[in-house]
Amino acid sequence: MVGFTIRSHHMTQRILPFLVILLAFGTHAVWAQTTPIKGTVVEEGTFSPIPNAVISLADGAVLTSSDAQGSFTINVKAGVSLKVRALGYTDKTVPAANGMRVILVSETSELDEVVVVGFGTQKKSNVTGAIAQVKAKDIENMSLLRVEQALQGRTAGVQVTQNSGQPGAGSVVRIRGTASINGSDPLYVVDGVVIGGGIDYLNPNDIETIEVLKDAASAAIYGARGANGVIIVTTKSGKGASGQMNVSVSAYQGIQNPWRKVSVLDATEYATLQNEMAAAAGQSIPYADPRSFGAGTDWQDAVFNRNAPVQSIDVSMSQSSKDGSYFASVGRFRQEGIIAPSRSNFERITARLNTTNKVHQAITVGMSTAFTHNTSQSVAENTEFGSPLGRALNMDPITPVYETNPLALSGAPYTVNGVLRPNLVRDQGGIYAISNRVTSEVVNPLAALLTNTNVGWSDKIVHQSYANVDLGGGFSARTSMGIDLAFYGGNGFIPSYYLNATNFLDTNLVTQSFNRAFSWMWDNTVSYTKDFGAHHIDAVAGHSAQAVNGSYIGGSKRDVPTDDFGFATISYARNAESERVYGGKWERYAIESYFGRVNYDYDDRYLATVILRADASSRFGPNFRWGYFPSISTGWNLHKESWWSSKLISSMKIRAGYGMSGNDAAGSLEYAATISGGRNYSFGYNEFMQNGTSPSQIANPDLRWERVGQANLGADLRWGKYLYTNLDLYHRATYDMKTRPVLPDYVGNDAPTANVGQMRNMGIDFEAGYERNFSPTKSIRLGGNVSYVQNEVVFLGNEEGYLPGQRWGPQGLEITRIQEGLPIGYFFGFMTDGVFQNSADVAGYVNNEGGLLQPDAVAGDFRFVDVNGDGAIDADDRTFIGNPTPDWTFGATLNARWGGWDAVVFLQGVVGNQIFNATRRYDLPTANLNGAALDRWTGEGSSDLYPRLTALDKNFNFARSSNFYVEDGSFARIKTAQLGYTLPEALAAKVGLKRTRIYYSGTNLLTLTNYKGFDPEIGNGFGVDRGIYPQARMHSIGFSTSLN
Repeated sequence: MVGFTIRSHHMTQRILPFLVILLAFGTHAVWAQTTPIKGTVVEEGTFSPIPNAVISLADGAVLTSSDAQGSFTINVKAGVSLKVRALGYTDKTVPAANGMRVILVSETSELDEVVVVGFGTQKKSNVTGAIAQVKAKDIENMSLLRVEQALQGRTAGVQVTQNSGQPGAGSVVRIRGTASINGSDPLYVVDGVVIGGGIDYLNPNDIETIEVLKDAASAAIYGARGANGVIIVTTKSGKGASGQMNVSVSAYQGIQNPWRKVSVLDATEYATLQNEMAAAAGQSIPYADPRSFGAGTDWQDAVFNRNAPVQSIDVSMSQSSKDGSYFASVGRFRQEGIIAPSRSNFERITARLNTTNKVHQAITVGMSTAFTHNTSQSVAENTEFGSPLGRALNMDPITPVYETNPLALSGAPYTVNGVLRPNLVRDQGGIYAISNRVTSEVVNPLAALLTNTNVGWSDKIVHQSYANVDLGGGFSARTSMGIDLAFYGGNGFIPSYYLNATNFLDTNLVTQSFNRAFSWMWDNTVSYTKDFGAHHIDAVAGHSAQAVNGSYIGGSKRDVPTDDFGFATISYARNAESERVYGGKWERYAIESYFGRVNYDYDDRYLATVILRADASSRFGPNFRWGYFPSISTGWNLHKESWWSSKLISSMKIRAGYGMSGNDAAGSLEYAATISGGRNYSFGYNEFMQNGTSPSQIANPDLRWERVGQANLGADLRWGKYLYTNLDLYHRATYDMKTRPVLPDYVGNDAPTANVGQMRNMGIDFEAGYERNFSPTKSIRLGGNVSYVQNEVVFLGNEEGYLPGQRWGPQGLEITRIQEGLPIGYFFGFMTDGVFQNSADVAGYVNNEGGLLQPDAVAGDFRFVDVNGDGAIDADDRTFIGNPTPDWTFGATLNARWGGWDAVVFLQGVVGNQIFNATRRYDLPTANLNGAALDRWTGEGSSDLYPRLTALDKNFNFARSSNFYVEDGSFARIKTAQLGYTLPEALAAKVGLKRTRIYYSGTNLLTLTNYKGFDPEIGNGFGVDRGIYPQARMHSIGFSTSLN
């Protein structure tokens, strides 16, 4: 044993040195073979980095995964076989090499991408309807204030017009024109939940895709609510396959300024023209030395807020694995207005959590929850009676902002019986001046802003929970429950004030309101997908139920014992309970639906989609609770035919479809008979008045939803690799539009609402684009679209054949109409034919009998057209003088990358519409005038466009609605221009960051327009500008970064 030990010891002594040497050489060899190898994983064509790609050995052993920039580092022998895989891409096996770039091919081509079509998805190449899509990558470099702006100018057939530039202001969205006089807003569906009140609660950074269902062949799946088109928003979910958490941060800070001022008279010009007006009327001139006033007060400068700040910050986290995923985000956005920042501002705080979880091989559950809190303060806008800009345009420039003259302050209107009024408007700057020249609602705009505080707020929760079950054999089932809960209200306070003799309040006033809206929706669907050789069927059938209820309560109270807005409530009142005013209402309705859709294709060549939906609504009469909405559409992928050999056109699909959808915009009991009080009567010997009631509206049990039938013909072409075009032609007819028909006089009641009206829209949507990637760091994308729409009111069902529209001024001049045979809401008034240059022109303007057509006119007055030829200028000569609806809308986008730099330029505009410029207070001769008045008629040949000025206008040059007030509303606007730079990875890593981008962004940088008002983009004014709150020009800097 000992000998053996000794021999072993000697053997060890002999072998050990050899093992050490061998190990040393072996270790050196191994280290030489496994030096760090760096590489990147990118997408074919776009060369965009692919994060979370899994890099493994051929035997499946996972080595690492790519980061947010697609980069990875491994330690393996050069040349060893690596397998690279990523979700949505075809796996690839490559040999290891330092500096390697792995290019993965998407499992679907661009044409094979899926789009959301309502209760499911469909391959883009097999879509037969008119569906547009906006992706997150299309808007990720935009500083969007609202989600609707993602569609503005980017989608043919969709017109998005911002209501105003006031912080928090909404947008008007019209898909293929206006389809009804009773509302044309599209239906919004977010993550499967039908949303009431718009989508302003969404954070734009949470958006994954937006689909727009433009034609009835695709919108019919939403039946009675799809007539105005459907906008489907899908929010982000967790991405990747490695289980790595992704943390992203984005923020920007900007300043806003007005992009233009409206030309008005300065003090010297104002006084000069006031003297001229008085002289023309035979009055004494009011100003002995107009030049002594100088420039006077620039009320626009006084009202506008320069360098108003805007901020946004968003933080998101996401993670994904084979068993589930989550996406979470929080965001805060704040914007100060360019008018009166303490009275015009908006803040939005958002939070979102989206999750999916595969609880069983065949069962996946998930949820989406969003919370939004908004607060806002707003000022009056687009009204000649009280908007700060309307007052700034009409206030005389002689009056100062503050009155500092002791002599003026010692007399009227500042004092009463020698005592200074206690309710004069003042602040730290002093007492605000009161004009002794302009009266009525035209008061000191800065003083007026301090007399009204309005704070609005809202809290909104939108939630959806769902479960998907794979039933096998191509069958699957889904159930989802969604809720939309909103609380919103407002608080207002008006202190006692004195602005002028007709605008004052002796006791303060406080108002409060509270609203609640709740909706639940339960959807259940069964889907079936099966291939039978070259035949493919994708079908879905389902049931949907929704209930909506809401309530409102509000009140006001005068004479509360405080002028502090923070403590003023209707509970704190000094006077009698009878001075307190309350009001409220409650409403509810329900909808039940059954629907089905079958998509069929043969060998991806011949395509067909059939949809049928049945809806029942409690809003309509008992005889027509149910409505049925079918559609059919077909398509043909010509390039997949064996005989197709074109090298110029690489793909071509033609589409055709027709469908019916509905518009359910109606009150809950609009079909019911109503009774009105206050119908007092006398009865009996003493004939004392008795309280009475009587029917006021006859019931209509046949009332039902409006129906819209739409035919669509389209073609989608791809020209080679880089160029594409899409063209759609459509005809959209509205039937059963709700109006009030004519009843005989002997009925003695108002006519019930009935389905008798008709409207028509026809148009063209065209899109084109060029996309090319020259290298991983060089690419260009050009995209543009143009749309044409023609609207006509076909039938209204009343005796007159028209409905009166908007009115203007104290006299209530009718300036718009809805009339059969003309576009909806056209401008209505007198036509002018130049200016009488001399008395001979006036005397020569006679009717067939030789009588003067305008007996009160003199040289310098407008010549009004005798449209109906009856020999007199009267109300019957009013006619079509303009159309607020654009003939053409367009948009264009340029995206370019060059190394670490990227640039985006986005242009949008409209052509062929007019704007009624109603900013002038024609009823007040002493109000200030537009700068165009300097080019007025002053003598023969001086002007044929602008009449003479006089304080006594017997010809009603300015007091008639006429084409004088109608201007070209066409414009082209650089909506966004952005320049960004992505930091090199090594530089960003020094501060612990991954992909980091910094950028400058400009909004509304340039606007080309002939319109002379504040802003040609007018939304809820329907083309009438009464002093619109203009959109701001914004400059901002921002960054986005990934922390993982």
